[in-house]
Amino acid sequence: MKRASAGGSQLLAWVLWLQAWRVAAPCPGACVCYNEPKVTTSCPQQGLQAVPADIPAASQRVFLHGNRITYVPAASFRACRNLTILWLHSNALARIDATAFAGLVLLEQLDLSDNAQLRAVDPATFRGLGRLHTLHLDRCGLQELGPGLFRGLAALQYLYLQDNGLQALPDDAFRDLGNLTHLFLHGNRIPSVPERAFRGLHSLDRLLLHQNRVAHVHPHAFRDLGRLMTLYLFANNLSALSAEALAPLRALQYLRLNDNPWVCDCRARPLWAWLQQFRGSSSELPCSLPPRLAGRDLKRLATTDLEGCFVAAGPSRPFRTGGPADEELLGLPKCCQPDAADKASVLEAGSPASAGNALKGRVPSGDSPPGNRSGPRHINDSPFGTLPGSAEPPLTVVQPEGAEPPGPPTTGPRRRPGCSRKNRTRSQCRLGQAGSGGSGAGEVEGSGALPSLTCSLVPLGLVLVLWTVLGPC
Repeated sequence: MKRASAGGSQLLAWVLWLQAWRVAAPCPGACVCYNEPKVTTSCPQQGLQAVPADIPAASQRVFLHGNRITYVPAASFRACRNLTILWLHSNALARIDATAFAGLVLLEQLDLSDNAQLRAVDPATFRGLGRLHTLHLDRCGLQELGPGLFRGLAALQYLYLQDNGLQALPDDAFRDLGNLTHLFLHGNRIPSVPERAFRGLHSLDRLLLHQNRVAHVHPHAFRDLGRLMTLYLFANNLSALSAEALAPLRALQYLRLNDNPWVCDCRARPLWAWLQQFRGSSSELPCSLPPRLAGRDLKRLATTDLEGCFVAAGPSRPFRTGGPADEELLGLPKCCQPDAADKASVLEAGSPASAGNALKGRVPSGDSPPGNRSGPRHINDSPFGTLPGSAEPPLTVVQPEGAEPPGPPTTGPRRRPGCSRKNRTRSQCRLGQAGSGGSGAGEVEGSGALPSLTCSLVPLGLVLVLWTVLGPC
């Protein structure tokens, strides 16, 4: 009985040794092969310059990272039908054959990251990898995403494309990735986000677009991202962002928009309003322009701060305008046109708004002179909103210089004053008729051609004597 038991133990040990030898025997040189927890061929950091040709067919995991492999030829892993994990990161890959991964229908993880010379990938490279759920293409020097590169990868959940040289997001590049949850695109050179860039990403949870050159986001770019919870757009060139673009993000919880050159004028009002009702976590949005708001957080501004449009009149002399005529000349958006009651909308940079405009009457913080800032500031009603040194009377009271009427008053003719002995000459009497002196109580309406009451009562002879002395009345 004991012999039988001992013989059985030896037989079991022999069988186990044979199985281990079967796996370990074809293991490539400089590699380590083992069965647990999965059949694995591990050859990291061995100075390999090519993919080993004798990888065991039973391998489920192959680790070739940290070598000097420059090229992955066609059907390099044809025999590895059970392969689920393949690591080729941190090599010197410059080219991958379009059929290099053909037949790997069970592959779940593929890591090609840290291959700086891999500037392009054939669009057919990942065809047939229907079970792939993680794909690393970060830090590869990729310049573009070929059309249909991710076609058929319906199981993909994690896609790493950060720290490449991508200069555009093609339309429908991710359309087949309905199960994708994480998309990493940060650290590229992407200048804009087009309308169809993220179509089909209905399951996306995290989208990282920071540290690019994004200056424009199409209003419908995020239309399919109803489940998105994290959006990073910081460290880009955004000066404005449409609230319409953010409206579909109903599940959003984390938003980062800092380190962008935000222009905090009337065009920022929709974004400001959206941020006021956003209940998730968001970064600050420091304003770059106009100068009076530089450094202030857009979220913390009052609606009256977002007035007028800031445009550059020259390389160093910006100004704001809101008039319809200026809209046509400068191509400003219609949102910046003033209200019907606002006629004093052209402002010099940094000048306070006109007091005649109810919307622009608020003086921006930081523009007040030193001293007591609690009292009202007196601003005249000129188009440029100039600030006088002291209170001035309304423009309706002040008569412009040189505006005196050239002729007699328009209130009707006045009768010349009666003649007296003080009027010694004919010219002096005429001055009394033509002068604009104050209207006395004794003046009577008339033509001024009839003789006075005193002159009409004296005899005719006395009149002739007085004629020679005083002149005609």
